[in-house]
Amino acid sequence: MKKEETRDLRHALGSFPTGVTIVTSLDKNDKPIGFTANSFTSVSLDPQLILICIDKASFNIESFSTGKNFAVSVLSENQQHISNTFASPEDDRFKNIKWEKKTTGSPIISGSVAWFDCIKNQFIDAGDHFILIGKVAEFDSNKQTPLVYLRGNYVNLSLEQKMLLAMENKNTKILVGALIEWRKKILLLEDKATSLLYFPTATRLGQASDDESLLGKLENLNINISDHYLFSVFENSDDKTSLIYYRAQVEDGSSVTSGKFFEFDSIPFKQLTDEASRIMLKRYIKERELDAFGIFVGKESEGKVEAISKINQNI
Repeated sequence: MKKEETRDLRHALGSFPTGVTIVTSLDKNDKPIGFTANSFTSVSLDPQLILICIDKASFNIESFSTGKNFAVSVLSENQQHISNTFASPEDDRFKNIKWEKKTTGSPIISGSVAWFDCIKNQFIDAGDHFILIGKVAEFDSNKQTPLVYLRGNYVNLSLEQKMLLAMENKNTKILVGALIEWRKKILLLEDKATSLLYFPTATRLGQASDDESLLGKLENLNINISDHYLFSVFENSDDKTSLIYYRAQVEDGSSVTSGKFFEFDSIPFKQLTDEASRIMLKRYIKERELDAFGIFVGKESEGKVEAISKINQNI
């Protein structure tokens, strides 16, 4: 398969939202090992079987192929850092991670939404991966919100729900905006009277058919964002407006009807309407270069970046 076809297939498969798991076991020296995987599914309820897929290039492949047991921990929404750790090339991925042992002795990640302690049932060769099927020896779950992965991004479901509810509350003053990227260029609109630049905004996210909503205004600019992710949520200290900004990448921005796409290194930051916009855009550019995005939550002048997401091909 050509590289372009492989990329397109990966993108198509990424349209299916999944949970994120940590697959663990013990190596021949009883040292804990593990990796991040979203290729996890139920196989059978009777007998109780689950499966995960392991890349043949994984440096843990020998331990999983010869070992007799493994475990799968389904991560919660506040465990993105664990996903990133186990998807990285770190030598000791368990160094700062809390875990415990159950029936088989395979590590279980503490605080996970669910876990399955398994005895290996089958190890099947399948293309560039192996399929590992396990018989569930013990399991447990709770009502936490799971970590969700979609199109190379983590999705913070609970925060998304809170923001949508806030937008529906008529007593809350809301401004919704978007940082739109096309080929490492950012879309900025211009106030003709002042020459100041600003991001597309509206009082609600809405639908493309709603001209007064953000998605409607973008549609009128010939900008369609089918995929958009939370980027910043903060409150204006002057008038207590809640500002909710999304980020999105578009495949074609050449026909935009208003505004201009600025190259990252030629953005006239001094022309942006306020300091909050300047800080937000600089953070976007930095995180874009790292292919790692977070969500800023707090006040306009203070807060923290949380829900860190990283586009990682190991997931």
